[in-house]
Amino acid sequence: MTAGITQDALDRLFTAALEAAVARMEKDGHFFPLVFEMRANGMIHNVAMLETAPVDGSADVLGRLTAMLRTRADEGTIVASAIVLQGGDDQRMSVRLRAQNYAKNIFVPFEIERKGFVKRRRRVSLGDISGDTVPNDVF
Repeated sequence: MTAGITQDALDRLFTAALEAAVARMEKDGHFFPLVFEMRANGMIHNVAMLETAPVDGSADVLGRLTAMLRTRADEGTIVASAIVLQGGDDQRMSVRLRAQNYAKNIFVPFEIERKGFVKRRRRVSLGDISGDTVPNDVF
């Protein structure tokens, strides 16, 4: 597979990221980009980013998140990362999974079943997962 990371580790990172996105969809009906990183010891952390420096208006949110992860990868802090994005109105999420010598954008279509009038309940059903190998912009 890749130097220093196993397919099992990538699967765990992907699953953690996807489960968090589904939970946000079921709770709120949407989510902002979610960022996860895997450390060398195999621990997975959800990352919250607080920007205290002036924001470069030419970089979008995804660009800033990728740059932050790239810095952490260069420092050796992380061995893999995942950014989960909601695809807007097209009813699909994408998971940008990155590790050294591994880069895929994985697409997960979904449907939301809504129940309840006063207390809104949502249930997310996932469709067939597909993915594209892409240039590695983190490692």
